[in-house]
Amino acid sequence: MEQSKTVDFFGLGQEGFPEIANYDRNCIRCLCHAATGCNLTLGCTGGYCGPFKISRIYWIDAGNVTLAGDDPERIGAYEDCALAYHCAINIVRKYLIKYGRNLVICDCNEDGVTNCDDFSMINFNGGNQCQPPLERNEYGLNWTRRYRACSPVF
Repeated sequence: MEQSKTVDFFGLGQEGFPEIANYDRNCIRCLCHAATGCNLTLGCTGGYCGPFKISRIYWIDAGNVTLAGDDPERIGAYEDCALAYHCAINIVRKYLIKYGRNLVICDCNEDGVTNCDDFSMINFNGGNQCQPPLERNEYGLNWTRRYRACSPVF
């Protein structure tokens, strides 16, 4: 029996990996663009690494995702994964799976639809407090401008 790509909000997709409804390549691209303009040459500065500006706490919350065959206990495992675009995508996906299980909580902007706008708010504000408006400070304003310029399409 073939599994569908998305069964429900928190379903199982290809190879039994959890998938998230309305979270697709366009959304991933826009989250990366919002964080850094999707600058793939960024290193680690100020406690944040890579094109998604992933912190060690975010990485731990996502389940200590590593490059294939790496050990999460190895010094540098977090940095290496956060700096590698495809590994960083997996960190963000697992973080959103963890904090996107509850549809009511996950509709951060309360528009009745859970989509990339909500995932952007979860990613920026943190999983347990996605409701605060992004525009509350200069960094949030810049995040929102970059995110809107990307225009995620569903």
